Amino acid sequence: MNTAFIVTLHLYIGLCPVTTRSRRRIKHLKMRKIDLCLSSEGAEVILATSSDEKHPPENMIDGNPETFWTTTGMFPQEFIICFHKHVRIERLIIQSYFVRTLKIEKSTSKEPVDFEPWIERDLVHTEGQLQNEEIMARDGHATYLRFIIISAFDHFASVHSVSAEGITVSSLP
Repeated sequence: MNTAFIVTLHLYIGLCPVTTRSRRRIKHLKMRKIDLCLSSEGAEVILATSSDEKHPPENMIDGNPETFWTTTGMFPQEFIICFHKHVRIERLIIQSYFVRTLKIEKSTSKEPVDFEPWIERDLVHTEGQLQNEEIMARDGHATYLRFIIISAFDHFASVHSVSAEGITVSSLP
């Protein structure tokens, strides 16, 4: 059972006194930073411009370092991650291979529309190892993220994981 729920329940039924410390503890538990992009946290890849049955888009958010999504030989390629809630992202980490230029757009709409430019990066080619791109996010409020691979260092590129550290702001109505 969720610790924040238990503490809140105990406060509600009077099993422990309401103190400033207990209020801070509840707030801290509710505001914990998590990887918002994990499918286990409710995230979902709702669109991808290419798919291979051995390397589907869902692999990017499954938390397994051995799986990945691969593109076809044409660019741009894109995918959209839906959080199913309003989130505030503080840090993104993208693990990929052969991605040259990556553009990230965000939307705070209930539907995957009205995307606005957010981040664009030229990644460094790392021969024989994954690219680990860490991005400290500003104004990271979103319900959807669209990742656009503008170009690659080869005919194909792969995305092994997308991680978004942050907090849930609110549920969608």
